[in-house]
Amino acid sequence: MLKIHTPLRVTTNIRTPVPPQQLLHKSYSTHITKNRHNSYSHIPQRHSRSLFHPHHSHNTSPRATLPQRSCSRSLHSSPKMSSDADYMAFLEKANQDTGASATTQSNQKVGTTSVNTAVPKGLASVEEYYISDADEPFEPVALSWTENKLPSADDLKSLLSHSSAVTTTPVSEFDSKDQYKTVLDAVQKAGNGEVKVFRVELSETRAEYYVVSVNAEEGKVVGLKALAVES
Repeated sequence: MLKIHTPLRVTTNIRTPVPPQQLLHKSYSTHITKNRHNSYSHIPQRHSRSLFHPHHSHNTSPRATLPQRSCSRSLHSSPKMSSDADYMAFLEKANQDTGASATTQSNQKVGTTSVNTAVPKGLASVEEYYISDADEPFEPVALSWTENKLPSADDLKSLLSHSSAVTTTPVSEFDSKDQYKTVLDAVQKAGNGEVKVFRVELSETRAEYYVVSVNAEEGKVVGLKALAVES
């Protein structure tokens, strides 16, 4: 029997040459990968846990908290204001003190005392105002007087026990615009028909104007007065 020998196939491991561009790209990629690994190797790995997963609700890891800011001027830091009730009581007392002070100031009227005897009815019903920087109402004047003549400036100063200047003002100057005819008529009827006007100084910017007459039968000086603010 004839044997046919098959020739042996000899293979050689021949590599196809790689282009230089591919070699350079591969080397650069390997270098970048190693650098990344080295850069992040010191950072500890964190386990991924869902905050809302039911199995991790018992996590007791410490949480970062913000520092509390202290207020050195807190109202509740005082022992007298340790509660809301104490604080409200403090506010109410402050409001009461302010109201009392305002009431006291309003009750302290600026001016002289112009009444020490009965006021004629005709003068009490007059509702007129003296026009100045602050419009003030006319008020009755009724002072005890034993003379049968109009007082002088010094006499009125003595009746009022006033220390500042008291001067006489002409009626024509007092009512130069015919604004106070009602005042003048009321004073004439309450007295003997003769009227005199005085300026009583209170301060550099304030004065009182007295419009007076004499009622000899009742023994008094009667009239009206008003505060003037003269800036």
